[in-house]
Amino acid sequence: MSIAALPTLLVFSAAAVAPVLGMRLRKLGLPAVVIELALGVLLGPQVLAWVEINSTLEAMAGLGMAMLFFLAGCEIDLPAIQGRPLRGALSAWLLSLGLGMGLAWLGLQEGWLSGSTAALVVGLAFSSTALGILVPMLRDAEVLDSFFGRQVMAAGVVGELGPILLMSVLLSTRFGAGQQSLLVLAFLLLVLLLAWALARRVRIPRYLQALQRALTQSSQLPVRIAMLLLCLLAYLAESFEIDLALGALAAGMIVRVLTQDSPTHLLQEKLDGIGFGFLVPIFFVCSGVKLDVAAVLGSASGWRLTGLCLAGLLLAHLPMFLLGLRRMPAREALGLSLLSATTLSLIVAMTGIARESGRMNSAEAGALVMAGVLSVVLLPRLASFALRKVFKQPQPVAKHASPYTDQDGL
Repeated sequence: MSIAALPTLLVFSAAAVAPVLGMRLRKLGLPAVVIELALGVLLGPQVLAWVEINSTLEAMAGLGMAMLFFLAGCEIDLPAIQGRPLRGALSAWLLSLGLGMGLAWLGLQEGWLSGSTAALVVGLAFSSTALGILVPMLRDAEVLDSFFGRQVMAAGVVGELGPILLMSVLLSTRFGAGQQSLLVLAFLLLVLLLAWALARRVRIPRYLQALQRALTQSSQLPVRIAMLLLCLLAYLAESFEIDLALGALAAGMIVRVLTQDSPTHLLQEKLDGIGFGFLVPIFFVCSGVKLDVAAVLGSASGWRLTGLCLAGLLLAHLPMFLLGLRRMPAREALGLSLLSATTLSLIVAMTGIARESGRMNSAEAGALVMAGVLSVVLLPRLASFALRKVFKQPQPVAKHASPYTDQDGL
């Protein structure tokens, strides 16, 4: 084995060990993503210095990030949340965005952040929600199809799609905001046209039946088509100088639309296997290798900034609680607010882009990621206390559950 292959082997080993540790540490309720980040830190230059990110790992981590947002797009059930849930979530998110940007600007004025771009990333992060983490949690607790579940789903859709769109416009390094906005609009129109063209063809019954039969054959044609669509939308996003996450999310949403009226459990299981079983863990382990925890945990300012970022996440989602009081009991509104403040995946992606372009330093990026880790570990637990009279007792892990959940349920 060459020296270059050793880091890849170690990262794969960490990805395999993470769920085992998750089962051993079940009582702590640590999601796999947190363990994967921690193992990446352990293997990286901060601790053991066994792994440096080479070109192979960089490419696989990029595929993992794309797959993460693709699977999140596959979870978006627009017909289930259209109407009042979606309008309420959009109103709350716009208020959260404004509040988050205000808090980030305050941090810039107080000298806690180094520049306007860092403040922009922090403000966007404060308004984001981890849809890919929340949906499996709701499914495991058997409340995904309930009134409350639809509210959380709507909050997650807007809280993930909105920041991705703004990130694609505002964090562009090649064009100004006006030109980038036109490119994003053109890309979205092209995606809608592609979805319409595919839907007209695929909804013919004989095509659907042939695709369903192929799921149990060696060709695995539906899986190949889904991966082709992911690569196509990712390529188009790159061609339009748009962030990869938007193309991947759009591809997942198209797959969801195309399979809306047909049984998809088997296809979803296979896509989950490729994503959560292979590519997504590589992305999080590699993100942990890059994470500068020494800059965060090695100083009082790092601890302070982490605490401020976590407080900012909670404060920015206060509008979700206040607007939720108009349509649900206080306990459910509090639970909705806490769950909508749960975020990590998008923070890792945004800070990675900003750090690699030199527009955010390692200490700021690390503190924001650490705040995201704390939100994933703590906020669903706090929500479970607020919602203990609403949700059922914790259920066994669902058959189609993602490993990126608290496996004790909500």
